[in-house]
Amino acid sequence: MKYDEFVKRVEQRAGISDRGEAERTAVAVLQSLCDRLTGDEADDLLAQLPYQLKTAVIVSPSAQRMSAEDFVRRVADDLELSPDEARIRIRAVFGTIREAVTPGEFDDVLAQLDPEYADLLA
Repeated sequence: MKYDEFVKRVEQRAGISDRGEAERTAVAVLQSLCDRLTGDEADDLLAQLPYQLKTAVIVSPSAQRMSAEDFVRRVADDLELSPDEARIRIRAVFGTIREAVTPGEFDDVLAQLDPEYADLLA
């Protein structure tokens, strides 16, 4: 999936009317996700995403323990949103990631997330 298409899908799914805000959302959610994943898995995920997203995210070698609520709070703080709005945007980005990567890669990402993240994947 090309970068413009990725951003457009996030924009549409999240109901964002500003491309720049959709880009900020994609990067903020992806950064938090990569922080939650092991470095190898984050690298594998980023390898299947557009170049602009790969270069916007910093991968650390070890995964940070983060509950789903901590994840939402972190994205909400990064984007200066309410937790409810952050959940909408997280779902939009996760849905777009699911379409942008292979099913096997998405399954590998899910395997590293606690079951409580399921609500964010809907």
